[in-house]
Amino acid sequence: MTGVNQPQDSAAAPGQLPEPAASQPGAGFGPAGQAQPEAGGGQSQASYGQTESGYGTPPGQGYPGYPQPAYGAPANQVSPGYGQTQPYGTPASQGYPSYPQAGYGQPYQPYGYQRPGKDPALAEWWRRLLARVIDGLILAVIFTPLWIPPWRTFFRQFAAITNRYPSSALNASPAARNAIATADGHLFGKLFVVGLLFYLVAFLYDWIQHWAWGQTIGKRALGTKVVKDDGNPSVGPGAAAGRGAIYALVPLVPVAGGLFALVNELWLTWDPRRQCLHDKAAHTVVIKKNYQLSRPQAGAW
Repeated sequence: MTGVNQPQDSAAAPGQLPEPAASQPGAGFGPAGQAQPEAGGGQSQASYGQTESGYGTPPGQGYPGYPQPAYGAPANQVSPGYGQTQPYGTPASQGYPSYPQAGYGQPYQPYGYQRPGKDPALAEWWRRLLARVIDGLILAVIFTPLWIPPWRTFFRQFAAITNRYPSSALNASPAARNAIATADGHLFGKLFVVGLLFYLVAFLYDWIQHWAWGQTIGKRALGTKVVKDDGNPSVGPGAAAGRGAIYALVPLVPVAGGLFALVNELWLTWDPRRQCLHDKAAHTVVIKKNYQLSRPQAGAW
């Protein structure tokens, strides 16, 4: 009948193969019956059963990789794909930043730590010893006139006792023993008073000079000076008094005071800042006069 579209015969002419309706899998038909490619620019997907490429494969070979920027790297640089080894210590521009650590057998040192050492400004032990010897000789010269009268009185009394009693009766006679004991008591009492006065003058000698100048006569001769352990050149009256009291008055305690005096003086031989115990109590150090004390590092001393 005219006006009616007859379906076209799909059979091909003899000797010709039939042409497929669509050349790509998944293609659809448009309004005009033409094959339309799927979205994605005509790129085909892997068919079922085909092996897919691994994670991180470049685009165009199986499923596309998902590159991510490396930690600490610029945005235009990516980390290696899955399964690839990233060497430890690689610079930040080539992957994760390195974190160097101390090698085996090396001691751990915290940030800012430095091994403590002897400050060149600190006075050597021999300077301090010679300065004390000079000061001791000065005090001895001052007190020599005070030591002589008690001994002279004792020898005079003992000579009078020996003249009164024969030598054979000195130990046998009770009167002779009492006279000798009385003379000994007088000598001990006078020496004790002189000794107390000596230590009191030694304390004043040490306190006043360190308070006023930071130096005694002996320290002036050896070129040393007492300063605060934080570098302050002014010792101050309180610190100077405490320092002098520990040095000069504690030795008055029987037995324990003498032992303390020995340890006090020897302490500087192993102390990192060459301090005696009286220095530590007063927070002072002894330095060479023409040097400036360095401030200690955190944790050194």
